[in-house]
Amino acid sequence: MTPTPFLLIDNSVHNQDLYYATRFLAPDQFLYLRSGDEEVLMVPEMELGRARKESRISDIRTTADYRVIEKLKQYGRDRTQSLVVSELLHDEGVTEVVVPHNFPIFLADELRGDGFKITPVQSPIRKLRSVKTREEIEWIKKAQNCCEAAMQSAIDLIRRAGIRRGVLTDFGSDQPLTSEQVRTAIERTLIDCGCEAEGTIVAGGKGAADPHNAGRGVLWVDESIVIDIFPRLKMERYYADMTRTVARGSPSQALSEMYDAVLDAQTAALGVVRTGVSGEEVHDAACDIFEDAGYRELFIHSTGHGVGLDVHEEPHIGVGGEMLKAGNVITVEPGLYDPEIGGIRIEDLVVVTKSGCENLTTIGKRFLV
Repeated sequence: MTPTPFLLIDNSVHNQDLYYATRFLAPDQFLYLRSGDEEVLMVPEMELGRARKESRISDIRTTADYRVIEKLKQYGRDRTQSLVVSELLHDEGVTEVVVPHNFPIFLADELRGDGFKITPVQSPIRKLRSVKTREEIEWIKKAQNCCEAAMQSAIDLIRRAGIRRGVLTDFGSDQPLTSEQVRTAIERTLIDCGCEAEGTIVAGGKGAADPHNAGRGVLWVDESIVIDIFPRLKMERYYADMTRTVARGSPSQALSEMYDAVLDAQTAALGVVRTGVSGEEVHDAACDIFEDAGYRELFIHSTGHGVGLDVHEEPHIGVGGEMLKAGNVITVEPGLYDPEIGGIRIEDLVVVTKSGCENLTTIGKRFLV
């Protein structure tokens, strides 16, 4: 049975399904139609030359082919878009399409009014993206190498810091070392490596008890510092992701025991990862360790997620997580978060294989630095 034609209309800077399908990166909206074995790309006329050079699609058309200027003058912008799409679908003999859940409602209603059957579905491209090709894995490895260089720069900065009145101080000065300074060092390393990053986390003390707190202000001795870096290659567009938690001085026994429990939970979860195991089973392995250690209520997120063109994508490593397949690239990142003393998280990036996983993360997991 031939699949129902699939229609995507968006820009590919923010819509990674569209970029994956076309390998054409553009900030302005364009159209992709897959009907059977045929694929059509429709772009603004100004993008035609670049689309021919960069896109993987051979059938490339422009809005000018469908007299867009004439239609704009006669019908206005919204109606023109639906008329252009309608003409293209008629040209391809398509009367029914499936579209992603976030397809514009207005456009769907206009196309229905023109006689087309429009059915929203979970994007089939998202499933395809979850299993990486060898080339994609190499790009992710490249991003991970940059991520590790940035992580090392952060750890080195913390390790070299002086200590004054319980505060870490910038190496060579008496000025306090801050989350912002460590984040800047991370971002400089990533820029030099051809990466960009948003939302980098350097959170110390009680601030680390909020998993997505970016962190701000002075870093203190004896407290945990969670460093979570998830850069994207500027050219290839693929992400990496890793977290390390470190401390200077003499952290409390409670923090040290939390760290040991997180490391044990991650080791257990990594030991479960392989083709044919579900993301929920990996999550359960971490939960079992925390349950036995009396920490279950402090584990407040899933154990991981897929990584690729998005930093969070399929498969889900948590409750309801899908069956893992060879070629999935996932994080394994259990954590514990106590509002009274801080947080601990350790995150590795791995490729799922038939018999286990290939760990792309090489930086050690020492708590004290």
